[in-house]
Amino acid sequence: MKSSSFDFIKMPFKVPASAAALISAISLWSCSSAPTSFTPRSQYPPDPWVKGYANPDDCIGGEALAARSIPLPDYPKSALRKGRQGWVIIKLDIAEDGSAVNVQTERSVPEGVFEKHTERTLKTWKFAPPRPVSAAAGGESSLGLENCRILIRYRVGIVSIA
Repeated sequence: MKSSSFDFIKMPFKVPASAAALISAISLWSCSSAPTSFTPRSQYPPDPWVKGYANPDDCIGGEALAARSIPLPDYPKSALRKGRQGWVIIKLDIAEDGSAVNVQTERSVPEGVFEKHTERTLKTWKFAPPRPVSAAAGGESSLGLENCRILIRYRVGIVSIA
């Protein structure tokens, strides 16, 4: 019986070459059974200017936020199969404890494709509790952040934060 190239692995028995070939074939087949590559069937729409949706007093102190858990949404299976691409602008608040609240879609392109996945995932986001920010006019401090906006891209089968 001819031994395989797996001799470097300490096993209590020799692996026949035919078994090694079978193991290799199964391993390669399992890798190839992953979803097929993404084939775009729509153009990626130009990214919006997100600051254009915000007011000057929105999300004051947001640049100092420290993320604790911000998983990305899954690419919707139907959009992946159909080769759809796009983006979603999400408007949300960050509560005193760092949780994302009042998560809502402000705009999406194309409409009706990516919103549900995005909102559902962003509701789970956690940040370090925001530091109090003094209000410019009244001197009061706010413990949470309001009206923060985030752009989530769905492009070439990959989800990213812009």
